[in-house]
Amino acid sequence: MRRTTKVASVIAAAMMLLCFCACSNSHDIPAISELKSEVTVKNLSEYDFTEKALEYLYYIGENYPVRGIYEEMVTKTNEEFGDWLIKELTDHGYASQQISEQRFSDEVGDYGYVEGRNIEVVIPGKKEGQIIVGAHYDGPGFADNGSGTALLLATAVGLVNSKPQYTLRLVFFDREEEGSIGSGHYASQMSDESIASTIYMINIDAIIFGDFCNIYGGIYGDDYELTFITGSSEEQEVKYQDGYDFAVDQAEMLGFKVYRPEDLDGYFAVHGHGMDVQDDAFFTNPWTNENPAPLNMEYIGPSPSTIPYSDHVPFAVIGIPYIYFEASNWWAEGPDPFYSYTGYVETYDESIGEGGMIMNTEYDTPETLQKYFPGRDEKHYRLYSPLLSSLLLVQ
Repeated sequence: MRRTTKVASVIAAAMMLLCFCACSNSHDIPAISELKSEVTVKNLSEYDFTEKALEYLYYIGENYPVRGIYEEMVTKTNEEFGDWLIKELTDHGYASQQISEQRFSDEVGDYGYVEGRNIEVVIPGKKEGQIIVGAHYDGPGFADNGSGTALLLATAVGLVNSKPQYTLRLVFFDREEEGSIGSGHYASQMSDESIASTIYMINIDAIIFGDFCNIYGGIYGDDYELTFITGSSEEQEVKYQDGYDFAVDQAEMLGFKVYRPEDLDGYFAVHGHGMDVQDDAFFTNPWTNENPAPLNMEYIGPSPSTIPYSDHVPFAVIGIPYIYFEASNWWAEGPDPFYSYTGYVETYDESIGEGGMIMNTEYDTPETLQKYFPGRDEKHYRLYSPLLSSLLLVQ
């Protein structure tokens, strides 16, 4: 996930996709609040794919440390990695007709002409309706987004023989780093019928380094993106957060600790600092209209939404509810005011990485994780993996 290079392509996505209807789906699919998961505390271990995710994470870190971004490595690295993803899917039982490739190209600001390939695997459901879950596989580092890719691939392998109620579309997006180009293309190709039949979209991006495991959802302003682009400082109401509400309810039902917006609101204002690190609980953006971030609140959406970057954005823009997984530290100031209190600083400890920032730096490596945060990768996957399964296997 990259912040500084995305504004031009976010604007382009808004112009292309801004048909935001903010309406309920018209097909005979259930309201999110009516869903129930097949995953429970009793069978949770059957849907926890942590070991496989860790296996994939370190394979990616060793064999594909850079996947796109740097122009001299784009074509070869991305093509080879995409081919490996497809091979893993077929080797673990997916039929060729379940896997599709979506090629795209776009002109992107300073990057020039950009080509990419989304890879989708489909698990047919019994009922009308679908759930999309995505992770971008391009990226300059281990966590961003080797960590999300590893979890999505492990989940795909773990669910290969499942019979979900609703069709599952697991998508490995390309070219997120230049501005969510792959996910933007995917969303732009969806028909009105496909949009209406989508219950929600789940986005998984950079989930192992941050001090806190976060869940986000909801939009703010009239159109989500343009509020950010114009730098509105007006108080914003978060709307359409049904996906977030369901995700945190489900996390609690699975026995996990959850800190919701009301639990975090005002903590910093009272204590002058954020909470202690807890890597066994779910958090979210802590900033609200009543208790805003000390800096940068003009482009931070109030809790439980987040800054409109990453692959959930093109889906939110066309009216699809989203749930977003990301590990970061919203309370960390860091040495650069530009990033302070935005979730782009991952740890309180400014001696790690570039003043607490690891994503988009040379420190996004297995060595950094093992030196400073041993065991954090497994702890985070133990939270995110069963929760992801529970959000996919609903009825």
